[in-house]
Amino acid sequence: MNLDQQRGLARGFSEDERVAVEIDMESPDLASKYRKNDLGRLIGYLQDVYDSRKPHLLVASGTPALSLLLDNEETPFPGVPIVFVGVNDAFVEGRRLPPHVTGVTNNIDVAGTLELALAIHPDTVQVALIIGASDFDRSFEPQVARALGAFEDRIRFVWLRGLPIEELVETVGRLPDHTVILYLVQFSDRNGAPYVPKSLIETVSKASTAPIYGLWDTLLGHGIVGGKLMTKEEDGYLAAGIAMRILRGESPASIPIVRRRSNSAMVDKQALSRWNIEERDLPSQTQVRNRHVTIWERYPIAVVSFGTVILLQGLLITGLMISRRQRRTAEAELIDEIGRRRIAETTAADLRSNLARFSKERSLGTMATAIAHEINQPLIAIQNYAQAAKRRLQANVDDRPKLIELLGKLESEAGRAGAITQRIRNVVSRENGPLRPASLDKLVNDVIRILEPEAQTRRCRIAWRPAGELPEVLADELEIQLVLVNLLQNAMQSTGSDEEAIGRVEIEAHPISDREIQVRVTDWGPGVPFDMRASLFGRMHSSKKDGMGMGLAICEAIIDAHDGRIWHEPNPAGGAIFGFTLRAFKP
Repeated sequence: MNLDQQRGLARGFSEDERVAVEIDMESPDLASKYRKNDLGRLIGYLQDVYDSRKPHLLVASGTPALSLLLDNEETPFPGVPIVFVGVNDAFVEGRRLPPHVTGVTNNIDVAGTLELALAIHPDTVQVALIIGASDFDRSFEPQVARALGAFEDRIRFVWLRGLPIEELVETVGRLPDHTVILYLVQFSDRNGAPYVPKSLIETVSKASTAPIYGLWDTLLGHGIVGGKLMTKEEDGYLAAGIAMRILRGESPASIPIVRRRSNSAMVDKQALSRWNIEERDLPSQTQVRNRHVTIWERYPIAVVSFGTVILLQGLLITGLMISRRQRRTAEAELIDEIGRRRIAETTAADLRSNLARFSKERSLGTMATAIAHEINQPLIAIQNYAQAAKRRLQANVDDRPKLIELLGKLESEAGRAGAITQRIRNVVSRENGPLRPASLDKLVNDVIRILEPEAQTRRCRIAWRPAGELPEVLADELEIQLVLVNLLQNAMQSTGSDEEAIGRVEIEAHPISDREIQVRVTDWGPGVPFDMRASLFGRMHSSKKDGMGMGLAICEAIIDAHDGRIWHEPNPAGGAIFGFTLRAFKP
């Protein structure tokens, strides 16, 4: 893989920190005859190496690499998505690629580069073509020959095939006038000696008597004037972008191939100067790269700013010396100011504390409403149990155990009323009840027993459906019972509006993480009207004719004090769902 392609890929892979990419690089010499005749061993090697760690994605660099993966019956990576880069557009044009293959093609624009060279050097009569002797080098020749056909009646072509570097340097040093050199590719000479294109061009360009043009932007700055150039690093960056989309879950078939059917004209500023080529003589849309920009041209504002800073430094030093005396005076004043500020902050803290207490005391009227609302629940239960006991006594029913049970329930509800009063008193007096480990199953069952008489009166069934064995929660048991009573009474009142039907209310609970338990109360009543949902938990909000609008507001305050959340959502089957969360107890 070309180093510039690698840089582009690395830049593209590093832009999304959400996807960690581990890259393995395999660089078989697919251009050599040995490899082509021994592909079975290469495929076997790849299968052995990656048998236990199958890659999530393959990047095929160059036409031979893509051909290896697609044109062999036994592929080393069946079904693995493939993103190709540096593949000749003509190779892709005539194929129907599998759905797991996409990528970026390149365009070897020989004709476009020759047109650019002839436009810059209109007196050209000869073009010398540099090409190597390796299989890969020679694979370019048929495509190049087809492109040259359009120019044969205009200029003469001379092929410099597989010349060793010494012979090549000597040849380009004695080319006649009105000659242009087109470097195609040379990875090895006729003797098998290997070459790096950038180093080869640097050596050849120093000895050349003719300007050199090329096909890759990576050669700019190494001796070529320019050409209609392929962009190796940019293509690598685009391929990495496609690869990241696939790694994030997109299908390769949904990502279109980036087809490079034409290249941009680019020239090197330093090469223009060497060959006395004026920028005004360049064809339009030609990009000039590697300009030598002076510091003044590149950073005019910074240069002016730097000069201004130097000029002002003298004035600043003088000003600092003057201010030094003033600072000493100010330091003494500042010490006094700090002392006064500390006194003020202490006073402000005391005032805030008093103001908070005053605010609670001013809210006593609201709290009285809350007391009336919450204590009404056990009072209703007491009334129901007392009426049941009275009916048995009036009927002279000798059922001592039942009467004892009813009296026990009366005592329990009276105790709960007293506990509610004490809890609200604690709120006013800034006494916070402790949160202790509690069994959610016991809390819910106790509330269901409390509401049993009301449920029978309203012809409503309450179903408790915990998700298996639940962990204990951190809670003030009485406060969570108040929340459950409020939500269940609202649900029963909603489902009990139809006197002919039997209402149904469900309580569900399940962990949503190792630290949080979710409780949901679901009914199948008419639901909450849309225009009332936004203010559902506000104070003084009620949909009941005789309601005081405190229940849900108190529920929200209690759940907030438990570091939880409470919410409403419509029941998809009709009705309403009220849910809240509690912290799980971690021993």
